Amino acid sequence: MTYKVYFDRRPAILSDNPNEAGDLAFYHFDFANVPKLLFRLENGEFSGLFFYHPKPEKAWKHFLRFFDVIHAAGGVIVNPEGRILFLYRRGIWDLPKGKTEPGETPENTALREVVEETGIEPPVILKDLGNTYHVFWEGNRRKMKITRWFLMKSEITGPLQNPGHEGIEKLEWLAPDDIVLQTATYASTKELLAGVRLPPEEAKN
Repeated sequence: MTYKVYFDRRPAILSDNPNEAGDLAFYHFDFANVPKLLFRLENGEFSGLFFYHPKPEKAWKHFLRFFDVIHAAGGVIVNPEGRILFLYRRGIWDLPKGKTEPGETPENTALREVVEETGIEPPVILKDLGNTYHVFWEGNRRKMKITRWFLMKSEITGPLQNPGHEGIEKLEWLAPDDIVLQTATYASTKELLAGVRLPPEEAKN
């Protein structure tokens, strides 16, 4: 089992497979040392960290204690042309997503947020893509957003009307390898999209 958490563009990986480490700084997971190592990661001392533990699910529960955890969900929406719906805000191309409300399932959250942020008709969920993990600071609190993603399909192909709220500047259908996504999107989003290759034929079905 492997967990990959992004601190901006720097990953912290927790796994029972040492081969996942690559050229990242390698440490055995030690609850006492994790805060110091995360601080060094955030301050640019490491390009990334690898934590080894023979039981990563157990270590993960300890790891989460260092964060205020926020649960969210979102959609990777593909149209019949094989393009993905992106929204642009705060200088970043992002996917529609948002916090899970009390009593909501991840699927319900994802569909609600897609409709609220893009204004399109509810798309169809094709499959669960799993979670991404992203860390940020809010005030003096370190927070981790755990986002469950779903692959969805929409029949829309033309220009989109921007709802004009939540800081969204524009909506675009972009190809997964579009050049603007190479620098102006989150590292976790790039990794998520790397595993999504839905041909137009499948999107039409």
